[in-house]
Amino acid sequence: MKTNLKKSAGLAALLVMLAGHSSGVLAQSAPQIGKGQQFYQQVCAKCHEAGIGPVITGRGLPEPTYVYMVRNGFNAMPAFRVTDIDDATLQDLAKYLAATKPKQ
Repeated sequence: MKTNLKKSAGLAALLVMLAGHSSGVLAQSAPQIGKGQQFYQQVCAKCHEAGIGPVITGRGLPEPTYVYMVRNGFNAMPAFRVTDIDDATLQDLAKYLAATKPKQ
């Protein structure tokens, strides 16, 4: 009985160690989505990926252009206030959009 208990305890400890190790590996290999990309997916894509607004990814525009268009609006796109998207998220969004590659 004691041998089985020791084996069970050892197996449980091994499983805990493996679970901790594998979750660390998964966390390291999972892509990190920034706040800007998340905002794009949750807000911008509803128009810009649905054919309502123009494609804004992969355009090769500089970051300040995106910041200006978001804060001031452009054609049918409304201006987004600081209460809609804070400055840090907007900068991250502009960085994300400026770095996107054209779709093939």
